[in-house]
Amino acid sequence: MAGIFEYFVVCGLGPEIRTLDGNKGYHGMDVLYLASLLDQYPPSNHSLYPPPPPQLSTCVLPAGVEFYSSGFDSNDVSTFPRSNPIVLTEGDGSKIYVSCIAFRDPVSDDIAEAYRIPPNSFADKCICLVSHLPCFRMLQNALEELFSLCFSPTGSRLCNNFSKPLWDVIEYMVSNVPLPTPGKDRVLFAIENCLLSVEAPPKEALPHADISFQPLVECLDVDNLLTLFTAVLLERRILLRSDKYSLLTLVSEAICHLIYPFRCGVDYIDAPTPYMMGLHSGVDTSTLAMDGVVVVDLAYNRITTTEEIPPIPEPDLSSLRGDLLKLLHPSVVGIDVMKGSFGNSLEQYPKFGKKPWGEDHDLQLRFIFLKFFASILGGYRNFIENTGTHHVFNTQAFLKKRARSTNQPPEPMITQFLDSQGFLYYVERVLDSDENNYNLLDKLQDAIGRGENPMSILPSSLVEPEIITISDPGVRISGSGAKYTYDRFPSNIRKEEQEEKRKQILAAASGAFDYSGSRHNPSSPSVRVGKDTKSESLSPIERAAERDRMVLDIKVKLQGLWLRLLKLGATDDPLSSFEYGTILALIESDAEGIGGSGFVECIREHIHSGWQGHLTEEQFIAVKELLKTAIGRATSRSDMPTIRDALEVSAEMYKKDANNVPDYVQRHLISLSIWEELRFWEGYFDYLMDHSSNKSTNYSTQVITQLILVATHMAGLGLHDNDAWYVIETIAEKNNIGNKQFIEVIPLEAGVVWPVATSLLRNDKQITHDPREETHRNARRLLIKTPVCHVWSPREFHSLL
Repeated sequence: MAGIFEYFVVCGLGPEIRTLDGNKGYHGMDVLYLASLLDQYPPSNHSLYPPPPPQLSTCVLPAGVEFYSSGFDSNDVSTFPRSNPIVLTEGDGSKIYVSCIAFRDPVSDDIAEAYRIPPNSFADKCICLVSHLPCFRMLQNALEELFSLCFSPTGSRLCNNFSKPLWDVIEYMVSNVPLPTPGKDRVLFAIENCLLSVEAPPKEALPHADISFQPLVECLDVDNLLTLFTAVLLERRILLRSDKYSLLTLVSEAICHLIYPFRCGVDYIDAPTPYMMGLHSGVDTSTLAMDGVVVVDLAYNRITTTEEIPPIPEPDLSSLRGDLLKLLHPSVVGIDVMKGSFGNSLEQYPKFGKKPWGEDHDLQLRFIFLKFFASILGGYRNFIENTGTHHVFNTQAFLKKRARSTNQPPEPMITQFLDSQGFLYYVERVLDSDENNYNLLDKLQDAIGRGENPMSILPSSLVEPEIITISDPGVRISGSGAKYTYDRFPSNIRKEEQEEKRKQILAAASGAFDYSGSRHNPSSPSVRVGKDTKSESLSPIERAAERDRMVLDIKVKLQGLWLRLLKLGATDDPLSSFEYGTILALIESDAEGIGGSGFVECIREHIHSGWQGHLTEEQFIAVKELLKTAIGRATSRSDMPTIRDALEVSAEMYKKDANNVPDYVQRHLISLSIWEELRFWEGYFDYLMDHSSNKSTNYSTQVITQLILVATHMAGLGLHDNDAWYVIETIAEKNNIGNKQFIEVIPLEAGVVWPVATSLLRNDKQITHDPREETHRNARRLLIKTPVCHVWSPREFHSLL
């Protein structure tokens, strides 16, 4: 039985302490340290769910772990626990919802002793609940109740009449609270005596959104809200800025719900893809390339961009804007309307003016945008063509029909929307799936066409759900057993091997400290933060940690997309697939090259894990084009490591033709101009020399060995002979390599390497009468017999050596 809660996780300071710069050990109270995953339930050896995301500890403590001389102080707001939600997006597009509470907790005694940390010190710790169900409020309420149960003098916030070990409470809750059936039941469960409930809306309703849309409409006025909505709909690159992490999550999640029924083709918050990301206001972006990025400052209700965002066309813009003003500012919109009961003149204004924002407001806001889609896409179903294998939307015919009805030429905003991945995904996949049975857009268009109340398409709320109660049989009434109290968040019971490993790490740390004789200072001055804990801004180290967190999440996402790309079937169009499009966007739109280098790294790691590099025709096409783009972007940034790595992995991936002959990806990269540049090959040769695994051989042998590797990649690319020989000769001459060295080290039986030697033999006149010249002639004859059309791959060449 699947449960609501997948994991309860604790992150903080582990036994192996490292600074954000990677320096081992404790370096003082004013240094920030890497967070680790300390405890989890279910344990890591279970098989019910995939493991927690590897970047989780970095995401929940993005600034790292800081030490403090004191803990919670009711008179100091900076010491208060901090609660915020996080949304992580996996490579397959699915979302992971995390509720977090970060707080100051006493440093574990054994860690303090091993690292000589001052006594009575505190450090950041974070507890988390992880779920695939978007129940933000319930996750937060449950986590806050667990936190109060641990630290409140009376236990639970609402009662104090019984007790149970905290991890027993956590274990029972995570293991036994089931997922509610959408629209049918409500699950009730208790943490101690605090009763909590969770339910999911019926499939016929709007998708589950257990958040308030109030932060979105309070941070942005109506015009900026519409600008952000349009930018998301048109899949622009968006950067949200706020000094509050919770706002980044809530605003992003809310705006994604407003484009229903269309899928938000972007990742956000802790997964900064080129489309949308959330970033703390304290992170300096002045050195980043921001061309084309829509920057949304939630603190100042300000949106800036270097590229124009096409406006929503009229009359749809006026209608949408008017509906929003009626909802958000009813007293202003209706100020001139007579206040008496005169006909139906007041019915068009929602009666929310004096009511605090609630779920009714959320529903009305979402419905306003759904009506907007029903309007601009009127009759769209008549333009969907079924090809037999998938649906295709006739965009040009639809635009002509709309132009006739509005008496206006095709609007740029509508044209771009119809070309977006979100709309294409909707046409190709949603209309073919079970989701189409609950398509509220089609139902709304039909209801409007029949003159019915638009709200009638929503399921009735009169039917009461069935109540499912989850009770903990282990609960004891106060007085019937011991009461548990804690001065810190307790650790879960460790297995014997876990405890032994912890002791070994701490013993090694203690020994290293004793050996050094003193407490080390950080090796880099940048490690020290010296920050005011009351300050809202982030220090340079915190900013670096924030960036590292985002880079890690991009790489995790790329791994998932890469594995899905390798599952493309023979009937799939690789260049129009979601996986290809998302990876391509990551590579193309990332000025810092994280997307390109991360993609190449994914391939390299997959090869190192044992993958043989065999691709189908469809996969080959996609990988070839992605590598071309990655290398092209890296060239524009002079990112030689990424170009070098891409060259090497391209020599390992291949497809087979009808005759079972391998065709390597590398051969299809020849059109890139970087291969014509001597500076690249010289840099690549220097890299090979620096990383040579056999340093014991003489210098000449090392040079020749690495030149052979360079030559094989040139051959794999299909570089023209004259260009290749010029590069080889230039590098060899700079390294003082001549004929004698080639004769002694080149295995002449491997005919493929002979051109490398002969290109230098022509320039070496000191040994024209070498007694082994006959051997050289024989080798030349061997080479002549080698089929000219065969291109040797590095893998084939290495097999010869």
